[in-house]
Amino acid sequence: MSSCESNNPNAIEVDGICFETLMPEEMVRLPKYGEEIPVQFGVRITNQTSTSYRFDLPYVLPEILDPYGRAMQRSLNKNATRKVKKSDIPLIMPGESLDFLMDAKFNWYDENCLQLLGNAIYGGLWIFWYIQPGKYQVRFTYDNQLAKKEMFTLQEGRTEIDEFWTGNIKTPFAALTFR
Repeated sequence: MSSCESNNPNAIEVDGICFETLMPEEMVRLPKYGEEIPVQFGVRITNQTSTSYRFDLPYVLPEILDPYGRAMQRSLNKNATRKVKKSDIPLIMPGESLDFLMDAKFNWYDENCLQLLGNAIYGGLWIFWYIQPGKYQVRFTYDNQLAKKEMFTLQEGRTEIDEFWTGNIKTPFAALTFR
């Protein structure tokens, strides 16, 4: 059964590629001051075409709506650069799926500011500030306009890599409660 069946509210299909918002836990306990708590969420990408495609996973980024339905501001900080690993740019064969669960964490910036942060874009961080208990909505965006990219990989150094899927998606929002 395809994850893009019409009865799956967390999935969207674009040009034969299905993108599904994944929430392993729909309720997450927020940390007490001084604690740090990991959280995972992400996307399932299913290739329903007859062509193999690569996806540049560090460019999958979350968007969050606060309990009032307002878009939360996401900071994107890049203060370092790391080389590309094969796991960053998987080739998904026709009929196959890939679950990409990003490792994020809640931690305290100061005693008045709980933040949610995760890794992005080869050495950067995305951050959502001032997380409070409540019901939030989370989705993911992915935008790639280049079928071929010159990249600096751990295995091969500077090299050109092709077969990237091109397009722009926003997965459907899924509920995530912070308590």
